[in-house]
Amino acid sequence: MMDRLNRLQTTAFWLVSTGAAMVALHLTLLGRNSNPALSQELFSTCLLLWGVVGLLLWERRHALVLQSGAIGGAIGGSVLLGLLLLSSTLPESGSFMRAFPLMTVLGLGLLASGIHGLYQYWKELFLFALLTLNPLLELGLELLNLPKLTAQAATFMLWYTGFDVRREGLSLLLPTGRVDVYGACSGIQSMLQMLYISVLFVLLFAPRSRVQQCLTVGLAILIGFLVNAARVGLMAVLVAFSQKDAFDYWHTGDGSLIFAAIAVGLFGSFCWFAFLRTTPSVTDTGNSSNG
Repeated sequence: MMDRLNRLQTTAFWLVSTGAAMVALHLTLLGRNSNPALSQELFSTCLLLWGVVGLLLWERRHALVLQSGAIGGAIGGSVLLGLLLLSSTLPESGSFMRAFPLMTVLGLGLLASGIHGLYQYWKELFLFALLTLNPLLELGLELLNLPKLTAQAATFMLWYTGFDVRREGLSLLLPTGRVDVYGACSGIQSMLQMLYISVLFVLLFAPRSRVQQCLTVGLAILIGFLVNAARVGLMAVLVAFSQKDAFDYWHTGDGSLIFAAIAVGLFGSFCWFAFLRTTPSVTDTGNSSNG
């Protein structure tokens, strides 16, 4: 019995060490990537996802069955070895950087539990599968003609708050300036970021019904869209008042990160009041009133 326990502890140690090394390698490659847009977009997202995956595995550490066979171990080892080799030849590839976490979890899962035990890691695999499918998710959002929807939403927000604004196609026109809604201004990255965060929440806290889970994810994506539309409206106002430095700050500087934090804060507030906040019981209310 003691020998078996020692073997399990040794196996767990090497799995954790290997996993930590792969995570460090992935984040290092992202940090040194020569494409600043890719590095900035992926690094913070992957850091968050890796942290949540570690938390999910830590919470289930005593329930995981660490029993792999020769075939599963060989496949898992080959997957990890392949990642190490590709890391030296494809360090700048965005597709490789997005697929790296999924393949790492797949390889470690096979090493730890074999083919038959891989189902234990479905949450982690699903989470990183979304990251791998990021280009397809972007394509799906582009089919919605997001630049036009963003321009319409931003125009409505400015009109509702009293500005003299009108829209021509993808352009917001104010009496003294205009802003065109293209590319990153459409809010695709903001919506995808909120998608990942909402999926993390569902996996960690599991709202009671499928309907609640779907509504939570949908609301998070909507928040990402609306907050980005508000950012576009603000930039139109700054252009109208000839505030170029402020425009650059909110467009490409740290200001864009502030709006991302606002979106996360709004979604977090919703989750707190809808799912996490505990209401006082009848007994507690009665006791407080009597006191």
